[in-house]
Amino acid sequence: MKIKNISKFLLLASSVFILTSCKKEADSIFDMFEDVTVTFNNSDPKAVVDYKEVDDNTEVWVDFTINSAKEDMYTVTVERTTGTGFDRSTVYTLTNDQRRSFSTVFKYKVQRDGQTSFRVFARNQKGVYIGDGYKKVVVEGKPSYKVFANRVIYLPDTIAKVLPSFFSLNEGTSFSYGNGAANAAKIDFGIYRKMYLNSSNQIEYAVNLYSINTPVSPLTVYDVSAWNPKRTTKFSAPVASQATAFVNNAVSGSAIETLAKARTINLDATVGATASTGLASGSAVFFLTPEGKYGMMLINIVTSDYEKKPIINVSVKMQN
Repeated sequence: MKIKNISKFLLLASSVFILTSCKKEADSIFDMFEDVTVTFNNSDPKAVVDYKEVDDNTEVWVDFTINSAKEDMYTVTVERTTGTGFDRSTVYTLTNDQRRSFSTVFKYKVQRDGQTSFRVFARNQKGVYIGDGYKKVVVEGKPSYKVFANRVIYLPDTIAKVLPSFFSLNEGTSFSYGNGAANAAKIDFGIYRKMYLNSSNQIEYAVNLYSINTPVSPLTVYDVSAWNPKRTTKFSAPVASQATAFVNNAVSGSAIETLAKARTINLDATVGATASTGLASGSAVFFLTPEGKYGMMLINIVTSDYEKKPIINVSVKMQN
């Protein structure tokens, strides 16, 4: 019995050996594109040759030389990769005298916190990738803005006056009418809602914000006239459909400022007359603080909590 089992084992081992010896060794991905080399040149203080940490709104240079030893290059692409994806829109079309070697300086203004990497690769006449030299450079944008995600602000309770319906943009904190006076120096706005009848004669509410510096408060049941000091933050009217811009475009202090400056920021209070023109889900309000900091507040949702108390949920990005 034992001899029979040993015979089976030897037969199986012989089969594996034969199959293994006949197998053709495949090319490794790590040596398929060795003919293309890339050098990042240290030609200027702005140049990145490996890793560089920079302030927001700083220009960096990707000064590179790409060579191909055996195959002609027809295009060279600078690929830029961030945490949200990659961009391959920068493509150089090469001339006949550049088929084997090409040099240039790609200039880029950093307007994104965190890492952005750059790699350079070539394609042949058929548009087939032929190599990137297995190299990349990385630029680290220093933190230039603060973010407060999913902050809850309650609509005012006009009897007990204990719900946090005032908000500090700089701290991402809500305050009630009861503790608002003691924190007036932090508070940028309060919120309230106004009832109206829609076209179907049904009751709806328009939600708006107001600065406690507003000459005439829209919520007279909350007397803030004696609160001091009063912040003088200015606001834009609500802008619809801003969720994508908040996530993908408001990615540095300078980018936030650019987005904000595209709006008119001159209001002490928003004046939306309907649910869709007030602080509506997906809309955003841009603002400028007394300290000169620009920001963007996204209204994530207008809803109610588990006790059916009306709230808005907001996220804020603002310059440091």
